[in-house]
Amino acid sequence: MPTHLALCREHVNRLPTEFGDDDVQSVDSLVEHFISDFTEPGGIVFDPFAGYGTTLVVAERLGRLAFGIEIDQRRADYARSRLSRPERLILGDSRDLQNLELPEFDLSFSSPPYMARGHTEDPLTGYRVQGKGYEIYLNDLKNAYRQQARFMRPDARLVVEVQNLKNDGVITTLAWDIAAELSSIFHFIGETVVTWDKDQFGFDHSYCLLYARR
Repeated sequence: MPTHLALCREHVNRLPTEFGDDDVQSVDSLVEHFISDFTEPGGIVFDPFAGYGTTLVVAERLGRLAFGIEIDQRRADYARSRLSRPERLILGDSRDLQNLELPEFDLSFSSPPYMARGHTEDPLTGYRVQGKGYEIYLNDLKNAYRQQARFMRPDARLVVEVQNLKNDGVITTLAWDIAAELSSIFHFIGETVVTWDKDQFGFDHSYCLLYARR
């Protein structure tokens, strides 16, 4: 696995105008890299924060079985319209995986919804309700990923793409904080630093954190 990738932040799919500037899709080439590296055709790929469906769409295109969870109805409807097996994208809460019927997966690839210190909306509700602060968000995110462990095949891999944030000169070490939380659940086996041709959230790079079952 390379420890560095240089990619263009270009999306194969342009979002409909109804979503405005909310273009926080994962980049197809990044998703394709990890699916190709860690799964074989026919393998199962899972995204607990499916968003606009990029991970699932790329997985299907590469001949994998794609499953996901998305809490926002509009995003879920749009993502389903892009999939050959739309029923495998569940409208639901990733913090409640233990009550969902999911297959064991070979790879979980996700970019969780971000929260900066001082922000008030809860990202894990689709930013629809007030949150209880950054530390509670991290704990809820940790619990969401902890529940994935029961669906991981013995040799499965979990990849989380995340970056630190800079808002009005204030830095939130989101990537490092999430890394610390998940390392208490899973075995951390490496990272890939991705440098982008365009800045986003104040930085021109993100981290793909790689984990295995303990």
